[in-house]
Amino acid sequence: MKFKAVRLYSEGGQRVSRMVDQTLADLDPGEVVIKSQFAAVNYKDARAVTGVGNVISRFPCVPGVEVAGTVVESADPAFKAGDRVTVQGGREFGMRRDGAYSEYVRVPAAWIGRVPEGSDAFDMVGMGLAAYTSAVAVDELVRHGVTPDKGPIVVTGGTGGSSSFAIDMLAGLGYHVVASTGKASETEYLKKLGAEEVIGRDGLTTGDKPLEEQLWAGAIDVVGGAPLDKLLRSMKKRGVVCAFGNAAGETFTTSIYPFILRSVSLVGVNANHPVPERGEVWKRMMPGGDLHPRHLQDICHTIPFAELQVHCERLIAGGVRGRAVVSFGD
Repeated sequence: MKFKAVRLYSEGGQRVSRMVDQTLADLDPGEVVIKSQFAAVNYKDARAVTGVGNVISRFPCVPGVEVAGTVVESADPAFKAGDRVTVQGGREFGMRRDGAYSEYVRVPAAWIGRVPEGSDAFDMVGMGLAAYTSAVAVDELVRHGVTPDKGPIVVTGGTGGSSSFAIDMLAGLGYHVVASTGKASETEYLKKLGAEEVIGRDGLTTGDKPLEEQLWAGAIDVVGGAPLDKLLRSMKKRGVVCAFGNAAGETFTTSIYPFILRSVSLVGVNANHPVPERGEVWKRMMPGGDLHPRHLQDICHTIPFAELQVHCERLIAGGVRGRAVVSFGD
């Protein structure tokens, strides 16, 4: 049986992805074979497909860190043909071992989560790592005492997948949400998700002093770089910044003053957990939970598998809204 997959190669110092024909013998070993139905496109997936950065650490390799579909073969008694399942996260799938961008995937049984009743394969990868990471960040804000009465919460990179979910969740919990974006044309979209205000990137602070006007009780930053410094300088006393992105840069420069004079907290969020390890926050994202995205269908859109590589180029260039979900067809 032959099927399509996108595989990344290292050739002459360059990283090149191609749509290729494969068989199961070409995939890494594992106890369970899954027929792919949907796969998500995260920023790091786009970096992998386009050869940007060091997401993939083994060549050749199939990128993609999230997939959902149906079991077709299983050597593990925990799963049987016809089971609806998903594989997401961890440090191997789609980075060190063949991943999601293949019409069939084969993985160890320990990596697999079940699609719960009331959800489907699209929901699982539509939310996926993007919504889960945002949910963990929102939970961290709450754990650090940032309640809705403390003041506005700003979310950077407003139109991205993770940012869109963060806006949706925060608004659903009663926070006054301010979306920061470089795309003024997307104001209507961001307000539909729940943003009370939409500002440009220059609105994160009022100036260039080590400490500026106190604007934000909390922040979810998905871009890093210079915007993260701006946030820290304009946080309210005891404000909390949850950071987990690097689209604007992997490094930033700031001063000690937000921390020692305003007691600002910078909380790093790494939510790259396989589904079986996600616990209570993941459960709260399911239908009926307080972190279930209210606008999933507005945030997510499907693209054909054949358009994956072009979409990844657009995502790297910042030309997309929300979150793309790859459809493998019937």
